[in-house]
Amino acid sequence: MTGRILITGDKHGTFLPLFGLAERMELKETDILIIAGDAGYVWKEDYHYNVETLQQIFPGIIAFVDGNHENHALLNRMEVSKWNGGNIHAVGERVYHLMRGECYTIYGKTIFTFGGARSVDKDRREEGVSWWKEEEPMPEELVYGEKQLLRNLDEIDYVITHETPLFARASIAREKPVDAEYDFPKVLEEWYYRMIHARKFQTWYFGHMHVDQWITPHLCAIHNHILLLGDNQPIRWG
Repeated sequence: MTGRILITGDKHGTFLPLFGLAERMELKETDILIIAGDAGYVWKEDYHYNVETLQQIFPGIIAFVDGNHENHALLNRMEVSKWNGGNIHAVGERVYHLMRGECYTIYGKTIFTFGGARSVDKDRREEGVSWWKEEEPMPEELVYGEKQLLRNLDEIDYVITHETPLFARASIAREKPVDAEYDFPKVLEEWYYRMIHARKFQTWYFGHMHVDQWITPHLCAIHNHILLLGDNQPIRWG
């Protein structure tokens, strides 16, 4: 079985882009939509209503890496299962959380994922209500992710993260400050420079910055646009 893989950026719990997508192309059960973090559909205990709506709008699978604006406590309580070679949290029958440092082989393409980021507004949020400390990757998660990356380096076609490799921020007009002790973007930068020499690597997509912009021929910030994986022409929804 084969199908299409689509990718988009931060949705923060809104359904409008998915309605727009359904109006502009014929969606199929074999389609997979990946959100590069801050999906926002798992936010409150009644997230099941969001899942039901997603599954009504989109006939295929919706998968997301976690951003900083997710309810990480809820996600981490979910049972871990396998999908296409990697660990996931099955949020719904057709809605999956793609976990940190996992590789998935989907329709012949291998995708490495790593979620998480630091909220720049966490001082204005309430822990356990609108902010969770698990948003930022732990050292052991970074160790696991790097091992997975190196083990699968020459098989990875695409990388999807929420946070951006550090160097990319200089090319983005929308600024988000990076605290001096916040090393995660530096780690991603190191991983990016490993990936660009890998045999099959094509594109690294990231969210978080709320822009749609190609940083390099291999690095793409994604937000409103919905792309077919590997294509640079957006499917515009509005």
